[in-house]
Amino acid sequence: MNNKPQDFLHSLIDYEKTVGYDYDLEAYQRFLEHFDAPQKELSNVILIGGTKGKGSTAAILSACLINGGYRVGLYSSPHLCRINERIRVNNKNISDAELEDYLTRIRPYVITKKGARSFFEALTTVAFLHFLQKQVDFAILEVGLGGRLDATNATHPLISVITRIGYDHTSLLGARLSQITNEKAGIIRENGKLITIHQRPDAEKILKKVAKERNSSIVFADEQHDIKLTGRSLRGSNVSITGRIGDIEAFLPLAGEHQIENLSLALTVLFDLKTMGYYLDLDTIKQGIENTQLHGRFEVLSEKPLIIFDCAHNQDSFQALDKNIQALNIRDFCLVFGANKDKDISYCLKNIIPKAKEVFLAKSENPRAVEPGDLLARAKRYNSKITICNSVNEAVTAANKNSEGRPIIITGSFYLWQKEWKM
Repeated sequence: MNNKPQDFLHSLIDYEKTVGYDYDLEAYQRFLEHFDAPQKELSNVILIGGTKGKGSTAAILSACLINGGYRVGLYSSPHLCRINERIRVNNKNISDAELEDYLTRIRPYVITKKGARSFFEALTTVAFLHFLQKQVDFAILEVGLGGRLDATNATHPLISVITRIGYDHTSLLGARLSQITNEKAGIIRENGKLITIHQRPDAEKILKKVAKERNSSIVFADEQHDIKLTGRSLRGSNVSITGRIGDIEAFLPLAGEHQIENLSLALTVLFDLKTMGYYLDLDTIKQGIENTQLHGRFEVLSEKPLIIFDCAHNQDSFQALDKNIQALNIRDFCLVFGANKDKDISYCLKNIIPKAKEVFLAKSENPRAVEPGDLLARAKRYNSKITICNSVNEAVTAANKNSEGRPIIITGSFYLWQKEWKM
């Protein structure tokens, strides 16, 4: 028997680590009735779905609202070091005591199988209760998987946001972009507001169709603002912004040209909130952009030697990483790589692994992780200098030992992050 609340949480089925998609949103909503339906009481829910850029968009938006003096709840996934990172109020993680108190409260209902059958649903319930307890002004919720059946979709969002849609979780959401988009479009509300960016044609057609059917307004953020990248570094990008929000020059501490569309989404949400009467001046937004915090996205862990961790794990994110490597002129790097079984790593195999001076293959602690030997069978045609390692830390140590001062890039999965690395 699991006596500790967090042990109980880990005993629940976790679809981040177990293949499956057995979601039942109606059953989950019935479960929430045991706690007086907290999702209905949350103020100003901003629900963010999509394949790529959810975390960045949420982080920028949260930073700007916090800088404007608002109390902001942020629910994100997955975590890098501790579960507590997923539930934050004004950048403060939920405490162990608070987390255990909520889990103790919901446990009797979970174990009787009255709706919350999964790790994610239980944790989402904790987020709803915590944000209500803390009386947040805004609740920014990142969709866990898909959208239509996701636990976060039990809420009544003020604004729905859909970031870049691409191919990920295809075994669960469908192999075709149209199937994936239909799942993502599930967060669009009747008479609601959707903010997105121009998508691939198949995806955009479906978003427009669903928005029309539900009488939801649809705004394309990349039409609302013109954002130019005026300088770049390992630590982020200088950006020049013109458009509905106003004119802003700022430093975005998230590296890469792909972050521009995430910034445009956040700015368009902020402009919409301004039209509703929420006070956010340009200096507040500029400082918010510059205060954005997000770990694991082209994050510099060390400068000497240069060690970068990037959680890229699908085609679009590998492509963004590749563009960063080229734009920042990172050459002769050592690559530490690992991936999960359900991920499409073909872009990384064909475009990033050949550029590496040496490759070190490692397996994360996720049960879905691919065995390094299986990765070797696929990777050796693209790079002849590959070493198999027993752990991520062993791979990083070996890369550091053999790099002769060369840069080291760690990528392929969120789950490669190690607790020993400081955040």
